[in-house]
Amino acid sequence: GILRILQLSETLHIGIFKHPGFSKEHVTKLVRFMENLKEFSFLDSDRMIATSPWQEIGNRGDKVLSYSVFKLAIKQHEMKDRQPWPSGRIGPELLATNLRKISVIDRVLKPHYLLESAPKLTQLKLDWQETFRPSAEMPADWFKDMIRRPSWSALAKKLKALSITFPAAYMPNTYSLPPQDFSLLMADLQNLTHLELIGAGMNGPFPLVPTLRLCPELKELLLEKSPIHVPGQYEAVRDEYIHRNLKKFHLVDELSSLTFHKHLTSVIATYMPGLTELEIMPKNVREFSGFSCKQLMELTRLKDLTRLGITFSTSDCTSNMPALIYTLKEFQSLRHLVVSWGCDQMTSQQYPHHLMTWLHTALRATNANIGLQPSIKHHQQEYLSSENYCLPSFLVL
Repeated sequence: GILRILQLSETLHIGIFKHPGFSKEHVTKLVRFMENLKEFSFLDSDRMIATSPWQEIGNRGDKVLSYSVFKLAIKQHEMKDRQPWPSGRIGPELLATNLRKISVIDRVLKPHYLLESAPKLTQLKLDWQETFRPSAEMPADWFKDMIRRPSWSALAKKLKALSITFPAAYMPNTYSLPPQDFSLLMADLQNLTHLELIGAGMNGPFPLVPTLRLCPELKELLLEKSPIHVPGQYEAVRDEYIHRNLKKFHLVDELSSLTFHKHLTSVIATYMPGLTELEIMPKNVREFSGFSCKQLMELTRLKDLTRLGITFSTSDCTSNMPALIYTLKEFQSLRHLVVSWGCDQMTSQQYPHHLMTWLHTALRATNANIGLQPSIKHHQQEYLSSENYCLPSFLVL
């Protein structure tokens, strides 16, 4: 029956929101009973975000449960309740789950719980807001203290995937992984293959190239709202920092790094030569002029690049359109191109439409096998016609 199905299930996701009669005790037994469970959550990331000191934190009405349920299951096991749980889970030994992935949302992570009761864990997500009234349960410096403990070092060595959303992603002037904490966090992540950081580097740019060396097995690096630092334009290339395993790199919702580091595309092509997917997008194109054809040409050194999302310089491309087509044809493997247009000469909302139509026509005329698509985030109007809400010609297959 249904109990047997649950017992054999490996994944459990339940959305729990404004439900005053529901508590973590109700699902703790379920999580303990599902002996094959590898991943579970209660969609904690969809909780309410505190946006001001005057917002009532204690009466949100939402439920942040996953990590709390996990800890309560440990406590119930230690209390040795009389219910006969499968696989000998009841007994003097520590609770040992089969979990591979867990999310810790708006809670203080204590790594020893995961080391003892989730020994097979390889994927971890941290996401928290800084409260305006720190308490003993959620002290302001809990993360800084945690990464300095031996238990974090032991857990970090086991991780394959790590995602962290820092408080600075939600509120300014809050914690965002300052440089003095960077090395402590990254020191033992040498087995990591996937790293996602949101809201890092606000108190000092995130060191991009050293990260590549600290994580030699990394295949995906996703940075959002995270200013970065890269080597200077005339600095010698250090071969020991070149990362040939990295396949996917995203730098999105960031502006200062794009405007300050004019040689950013050259750095990416040099230190990430094996990329197959690259996305570099600002939060708002109104504040960014875009990449020139010369900067774009640097990326043609990425011989395996098949997917590219990037902001074109409107003025540079319109003043020399044949150069843009020539540059795009220099990409040996490019098949999917997502484009946004910088603010230069953007006199109306219709201007990106004309540029996309021209680019689509020019690529077809040269038999370039590149699928073209405008950025839905920056140019939503391109997906709807003002007359009959149909797709424009360059989106029709």
